[in-house]
Amino acid sequence: MPIGVFINSLSILFGGLIGALIGNRVPERMKASLTSIFGISGMALGITIMVEVQNLAPVILSLIIGTAIGELLDVDGRLRAFTVLLKSKLKKGSSEMDERAIAGFITLLVLFCTSSTGIFGTLSEAITGDHTVLIVKAILDFFTSIIFASTIGYLVMLISIPQFALYILLYFLAAFIMPYLSDVMVADFKACGAIIAFAVGFRMLELKQIRVANVLPALIVVMPLSYLWTRIF
Repeated sequence: MPIGVFINSLSILFGGLIGALIGNRVPERMKASLTSIFGISGMALGITIMVEVQNLAPVILSLIIGTAIGELLDVDGRLRAFTVLLKSKLKKGSSEMDERAIAGFITLLVLFCTSSTGIFGTLSEAITGDHTVLIVKAILDFFTSIIFASTIGYLVMLISIPQFALYILLYFLAAFIMPYLSDVMVADFKACGAIIAFAVGFRMLELKQIRVANVLPALIVVMPLSYLWTRIF
C-alpha cells in the first residue's frame, strides 16, 4: 500500500489550499524569510547528499548533456506556457501572471516531483514497505506549499497531480527497476538530483535565475552514464 505516496501528495494538496486561503493574512516579511529558509535548507540537503557521489565525472557529464537537451527542447519555456494556461483557467480567462509567480510554480514543480529523496523514498516504500522518508518529505512539502500558495494561489495544489502520477508509477514499477540498479548508480543519481536541488535553492533565494527545468533531462541520462563509466573504468 503506497501510504507514503498518498500522504506526500495530499500534503501538497492541502498545503496549497491552506496557503491560498490565508494568503492575504501572511505578512510579506514572513513569506520572504521562510522562502529564504526553504532555499537554504534545499541547498544544505543538496550538499549533504552530494558527498555520497561515487563517480563525479558521469554526474557532471549528465548535467551538461541533460541541460543541452533541456535547452534544445525548451522544457522551461514549455512549462512557463503551460503554467500561464493553467492560471488563466483558474482565473476565468485572465492570463495575467507575473514572472515571480511563474518562476515559483516551476521551482515547486521541480522540487516536489523530481526530488531524489522522493523518488528513492517511493522505490524504498515499494520494496521494503517503509514510508518514513516520504512522510518526512510530506511535512516539508506541506509547509513549503503553504508559503508559496500564499503568493501564487490555488495553482500550487495542482502540483499534487503530476507528483502523485509519477510516484505511483514508480511505486508499481519498483520491482522491475530496483534489480537493475547498483549502489553506485543510485548514489550517482542522488548526487545529480542533489546538484539540481542546490540549483533550486539558488533560485528560491533569487541569487541566480537558473532555468532548473532545463536541467531535468540529466536525471534520465545519469544512470546509464554511471553504468557505462563503471564498466569502462
